[in-house]
Order: sequence, then structure tokens, then C-alpha cells
Amino acid sequence: MEFSLTDLVKRFWRYAWLIILLVIVFAGAGFTYAKSGKVITNFSASRTVLIAKNNTDVKDPNSRIQADKLLIPTYEKVAQDDAVVSAVQAALPFSMSKSDIISAVKIQNPDSTLALNFQASGENTYRAKTLANVYAETFASVGPTIYPDMGKPDVLSKATGSDVTKSALKNAKKLTVFGAVFGFVVASVIILISGIQKNYRLAKEQG
Repeated sequence: MEFSLTDLVKRFWRYAWLIILLVIVFAGAGFTYAKSGKVITNFSASRTVLIAKNNTDVKDPNSRIQADKLLIPTYEKVAQDDAVVSAVQAALPFSMSKSDIISAVKIQNPDSTLALNFQASGENTYRAKTLANVYAETFASVGPTIYPDMGKPDVLSKATGSDVTKSALKNAKKLTVFGAVFGFVVASVIILISGIQKNYRLAKEQG
């Protein structure tokens, strides 16, 4: 017996309740699984360091500023140098590995500035602001010894607090949609297999 498209459509319509049921079940399972996931609370603090040379006796201060801007990527590399990270590790009042320090601190250059922003993250306010302050101060003192032409960086006000961000390990919306799609696929496979089996039995009976 031939398994036609019309038979398939009729079969899907007949078992629409199964499709709806499995879509709801798997979508609900995905949503429940997402909501049961751990929510991470992260604290971050930042401190800024200005890096600009003295322009008092320079004939063209604007050219000096542009030259300093071109050196910002170099200063970022200096800030990530092992000598700086090792000094930060030694200066911290709590224990952190160098790899943890590197991953916890983002060094950024705000647009159109001669500054580096040291944004540190931690499990609480104290660790975040302490890491930001120590890293910025250490860079200001150690950086010029690595790259003497840098000049003396100026460290701005200390980080005194922190921003708090929360992030979930699992995305509820994505997992709900995935569950619904998965439920539809499972229902479709069940309907197709049962239809094929039924047609096969009928064809066998008809000889």
C-alpha cells in the first residue's frame, strides 16, 4: 500500500493532540531545567590610569597627543606583561594565581582618551575593588621600568565600590524554544513510524 502525502497530512491532523502534548511537555521541561540552573552574582570595580607625556615645551602639543594615542596598544601590552602580573600577585592581600588575575581583569582604553581602565571582577565587593586598585597602582609603578619612554602614569581616584551583575548559566527562553522544537520532532517521528508500520501491515495483509 502506497504511503501518500495525503495519508501523511491526515495522520498528522489525526494526531495533532500528540504533537501539542509533546511540544508542551518538552517546552515545560526546558523552561524548568533553565530555571533550576545556578545564577552567578558577579562584582566588578574599575580604576583609571592616565598616560600622557608633559607637553609644556612641545612646539606641537596636538602631534604629541596623537603620538601618545598610537602608543596605547603598547601600554596595554605592558599592562599584561608577566612582570606586572607577578607584582600584582605579590601585592594583593589575598591569594590569587596569575592566570586568575589575568582572567579577572579587563584592560580597556576609553575612546578618544589617553587612559587605561582596569576593570576587575570578583566574588565580592572587597576583592573586586582591591584587585582594581592594586593592578592600576602596580602598573603605574612597574610599567615605566618595562617601557621607560612611557613616562609616569597618573593613577586616578581609588575604586571604592563595585557594580553588581547577575548572569544565569542557562537561558530560559532558548531552552524553552529548544524543548518545543524537540517535542515537535519527537511527535513527528512517532507519527511517521506508526504510519509506516500501519501501511506495511496493510500491504502485507493484502498480499
